[in-house]
Amino acid sequence: MLDEPRTYRHSESELRTQVFLGVLGIAMLGGVAWFETQYLPLVALGAVGIMFSAWRAGRLKTVISEDAISTQGIFGEKSLRWNQISRASGRNNEIKLIDRDGDVTLSPSIELPGYEEIIEIIGAKRPDLFSASRHPVFKKNMEYAVILPLVALLPIGLGAFIWQQADEFGAIPFLIFLVIGLAVLAFSFTAPQQARIEGGSLRIKYLWREKTFSAAEIQSVELTHQNSRNSKNYYVRLKQSNQTAPKLFGLAPSMPVVYLVLKQWHEKSRRRG
Repeated sequence: MLDEPRTYRHSESELRTQVFLGVLGIAMLGGVAWFETQYLPLVALGAVGIMFSAWRAGRLKTVISEDAISTQGIFGEKSLRWNQISRASGRNNEIKLIDRDGDVTLSPSIELPGYEEIIEIIGAKRPDLFSASRHPVFKKNMEYAVILPLVALLPIGLGAFIWQQADEFGAIPFLIFLVIGLAVLAFSFTAPQQARIEGGSLRIKYLWREKTFSAAEIQSVELTHQNSRNSKNYYVRLKQSNQTAPKLFGLAPSMPVVYLVLKQWHEKSRRRG
């Protein structure tokens, strides 16, 4: 129960920094376009990227009350009463709440302080959205299944091109780019191919192996994150006693949804014994 509305917002210093960097970036790109018009398409693409980043960061705050959840951004405010939400989805690290008609989609910013608490409250207010019957199977998302393997090919192809064009020392940069590409490819392969709930068990399928965990041997299901250069990367940890806790990441629809479903499944399974 929420005694009073809770507000999660960026600090004023963070907002000022975002605005300053955005204006500075656009000004620098504008200067390049002014003196070197042939770079205008690349400058326009960079400006679009900066504006997209500003739009993503523009979800300034989220307010949660006993009856509703709302987000406020630079383009206005969205609000949903808890009983209006029909399903939860998302992408990567986000959680997206959608109304019955699909007209209103609300997604708190993952950069907000207290984002983990927002996820917990959503799961507590609408546990029916995260039942195992709704989400019995999670599959590797597009980023890990397609985008990362394609990204891995870029440095490999660049290294091969340099080797072809360079002299006898071209093999050195090729090997460097090859290692980078293979590292990215290996990282994409480490993500689970699929996680499936089967009664009181969770079956996790990797590229070369498969593991099954019973709810009884899992002590807790935890949502945690690692700070990356520009954001946070969330993953789910299945904590076991005296064992290395398996980590789940790169699963669709999104890691907050995966976490809330597995947490609820684990708690219900343990209660049933």
